[in-house]
Amino acid sequence: MPKKFKISFCTVCMNRLEHLKKTLPKNIEDTMAYGNFEFVVLDYNSKDGLEEWIMAKMSPYIDTGQLKYVKTRIPKYFLRSHSKNVAAKSSTGDIICNVDADNYIGKGFADYINQEFTKHQHIFLMVQENPKKKDCFGRICSLREDFMAITGYDEGMSDYGFEDYDLINRLQLLGRKSRYINNSEFLQVLNHDDVTRIENEYNIHAISQIYLRYINHYSSELLYLFKNGVFHRGVMVLNRLVNSESVPNVFIENRRFLYPISLQNDCWVTGDYIKSDDGIILKTKNKQIPFIPKSSRKMQNQRGEVFYERNEPEDFQTWVMFFSQINNRIKMRKNKERKIVRVNDTFGEVGSIKHWA
Repeated sequence: MPKKFKISFCTVCMNRLEHLKKTLPKNIEDTMAYGNFEFVVLDYNSKDGLEEWIMAKMSPYIDTGQLKYVKTRIPKYFLRSHSKNVAAKSSTGDIICNVDADNYIGKGFADYINQEFTKHQHIFLMVQENPKKKDCFGRICSLREDFMAITGYDEGMSDYGFEDYDLINRLQLLGRKSRYINNSEFLQVLNHDDVTRIENEYNIHAISQIYLRYINHYSSELLYLFKNGVFHRGVMVLNRLVNSESVPNVFIENRRFLYPISLQNDCWVTGDYIKSDDGIILKTKNKQIPFIPKSSRKMQNQRGEVFYERNEPEDFQTWVMFFSQINNRIKMRKNKERKIVRVNDTFGEVGSIKHWA
């Protein structure tokens, strides 16, 4: 009889009950025929009635051991890497498979996972990058021993995005080969906007104002003011347009960029700021830079450079998303360049946690 690995499907949830109501019962029922599985749901301090719904509707699955419900009341904001590590360390399977709350896994997915890991050694499963399947990219399945060997997701990535890419990079550095999940029946999702992706994260609540200054056709300066009195200042670069005015690029564009947008020098200038009726003053270690208000939505520094506030809700969210993603992307790239496999000293730790299993 062929080996049947125990598979742990791990889902983290912070105020995503409406998604989980639709996906979790169906995912469990679609996996029943496989038998040797568990679904681990981490309630990451949700405030939307998740615990009440689990107890009212999902208790039969807890009683049979098919569902393990884990809850912590500590986190104030959603931390993707940390929460995924907590869920994984709460699991008991031979294989750990991350399943986002908005994902359907489909009938036969557990059998497919088992076949792949039975037929092939030293592998992990992932979803090939595709704009139409971007909400499934977090579907990564690895052997438990491999996940633990690389210390899980990088908890130094506290913002949104690229933690999955980083996990993939480090599994490959460990010597594991990727195999793609290509069956569309396993990759169905509930569509939602970007607001939902970051609504529980620190930056969307902590950033007070965002200003942008146009420099030239390929770069703009960004200034983020946080509610705690800290600022981040940096130059965003549109990579396609760098050197676009040079003669070799007039007729044939032969440049290739991994990402369309970058942060100049991969770093922010940071410091504190103070506000007054006369504007704001940015304070760094060596100098102070005053900004004078020119209208309700723009201000000017001593060099006459004008910064425009980005305060329309959709625009504001776009620039918060950029700030979050670029920080994680830079961390991911450094991990890869330095060939760092184990990124955490400790991981998946939480001060207080309760299990129902």
